[in-house]
Amino acid sequence: MKVKAALLSGAVAAGLLLTGCHKEPKGQILAIVNGEEISMQELNAELQGARIPDNADRAKIRKEVLQRLIDRKLIVQKAREQGLDKTPEFVAQQRRLEENLLVSLLGQKIAATVPMPDDRDITQYIADNPSQFSGRQRLLLDQIQFAAPKNPKQLLMLRDAHSLDDVAAGVQKLGLAMSRGKGVIDTGRLDPQMVKIIDKLPPGEPFVLPSNGQYVASVIVGRDSTPTPGNVARLAAAEVVRRKALVAESKAQVARARTGAEIQYQPGYEPDKSAIKASQAKAAEKK
Repeated sequence: MKVKAALLSGAVAAGLLLTGCHKEPKGQILAIVNGEEISMQELNAELQGARIPDNADRAKIRKEVLQRLIDRKLIVQKAREQGLDKTPEFVAQQRRLEENLLVSLLGQKIAATVPMPDDRDITQYIADNPSQFSGRQRLLLDQIQFAAPKNPKQLLMLRDAHSLDDVAAGVQKLGLAMSRGKGVIDTGRLDPQMVKIIDKLPPGEPFVLPSNGQYVASVIVGRDSTPTPGNVARLAAAEVVRRKALVAESKAQVARARTGAEIQYQPGYEPDKSAIKASQAKAAEKK
């Protein structure tokens, strides 16, 4: 009887142990795929970047997204079964994705510490960049679009081109495909420094800008004034000034990190010291 009681007691204990190990989808756990849980937090993260119309059936969409998550889990499990998570390619890409995520999260943290600019900074930026606001224009252009040469240095021969016909002759000499047409540039969308350079060109003087892997040579043939309304101008200026502050703070954090970092290079991979000195000198001039 004692043996029988001991066996029965052991069986009950084993049964309780197995019951305790059995997972069930409840609470924050929405589904379990071959023992791997999918949580409410994971589903919400998946939905975060989705554009859901206001009139959409959200319950239905959540179920559809959950099914996509389950399919992804199954594919990932299959990949792990084949050992793909142990390959050098996976390890390198996983590290890159992790680093990019941490950079993004740090950027969000920095953004939370940078306040919106005050009225004085906004007013000053608007005054310093009229091409984006009160002096904003649509530049009407005659243009030549041409393919990029294999060696970008070949474009230097166009420095002596003082008309579109001169540009066309130079492009033909380089043997590049080209086409002529009309175009428009909104000065509000250009870098203000670039607008200043363009405005200093003599009438009819072409300027060349990169465009979608090609180049476009343009000559201004007309201008339309399109000033930005005051309320819109202040909002746009505030955003630009704040973005500049964010970039400056991010660069400052990198600079501080480099100052205290120990960085070792394999011979032949060291940075160009002359380029570093030139960059430091340029930064010092801006101060």
